[in-house]
Amino acid sequence: MEMAFAAVGLGLAIIFGAGLFSAGLTQIRVYEAASQIARQASRDDLAAVRQITSRLPDDAVVAINRVDNRVVVEVSIEVSPWGPALPSLVVHSAVSALAEGTAHEPV
Repeated sequence: MEMAFAAVGLGLAIIFGAGLFSAGLTQIRVYEAASQIARQASRDDLAAVRQITSRLPDDAVVAINRVDNRVVVEVSIEVSPWGPALPSLVVHSAVSALAEGTAHEPV
């Protein structure tokens, strides 16, 4: 009987760990996309920005804002690493880049 509980517990732990691993990989993808979008938006390369955003999932939310001489990009994706029956997670990343053609101001 104890072996059955241990097997179920081990199975649940593996499923939970695989879900967290999947969410972690999605976080890396979101950060990389935000970084690339910020770089291209700082160069005013809208074609490259569209190409990068087209590779994101349909439910991804991308916000591009200019704040002073910086381009701030936020990318969010809702993921369900454990299936649709369980709660989902929102994976988010924000990246800023200095707009090209602006002088860098010392801090």
